[in-house]
Amino acid sequence: MSPASRVRSEPVDRDGRPVTADEILEVAGNIVERHGVDALTMRRLSDDLGVAVTSVYWHVGNRDAVLDGLVDRLLDRMETIRAEGDTPVERMASLARQLRSTLLERQHLVGLAHERDRSPAMFLPVQQALATELSSVGKHGAEAALTLRALQVHVISSVLMDRAAARNASHGTVDPDLWPADFVDRELVAALADPAAYDTVFEFGLIALLGGLGVND
Repeated sequence: MSPASRVRSEPVDRDGRPVTADEILEVAGNIVERHGVDALTMRRLSDDLGVAVTSVYWHVGNRDAVLDGLVDRLLDRMETIRAEGDTPVERMASLARQLRSTLLERQHLVGLAHERDRSPAMFLPVQQALATELSSVGKHGAEAALTLRALQVHVISSVLMDRAAARNASHGTVDPDLWPADFVDRELVAALADPAAYDTVFEFGLIALLGGLGVND
């Protein structure tokens, strides 16, 4: 059932302006992404919309129905990810980048989808698009599955590291004093003491991964 079909008729705000199903879910999604899933209450949602809380319950359903609608919207968003580029390598790289961006932008909704056992459906569109590109360069079966999984793990690992760095600026850094004073590459140790630029790390790893897997243009 689509999010829009859950709304039986349009509520209106306190100024008499109609409030659509998409608007209700948009506002709910903003609350979740700014403050987390626990922050979404029907009272807060109705206040942000400027409608009576009973109106939200009547026209959208309960909080659980709203959360289901948010997950449906996320899955719809995943289906809009399209391969871009002139070569299979470029197209696979574009899929990985778009997936990473979406996971970073909608981290609370991604967690919600996982809690509701929707992760397989969430990743399916990108997996199918990657499989198409792998097939075009002659990778099939177990070899293609391994390549696909390696790319997906790289994306998800990068997202997790990026989130950890957002919570703690020193995440991923090393204490130079823990390294031997006579370690051969002190420049490396000094560089590791700086915070990681995870966008750069992701791009470096993505290029190395695609090249190392023998996926040629």
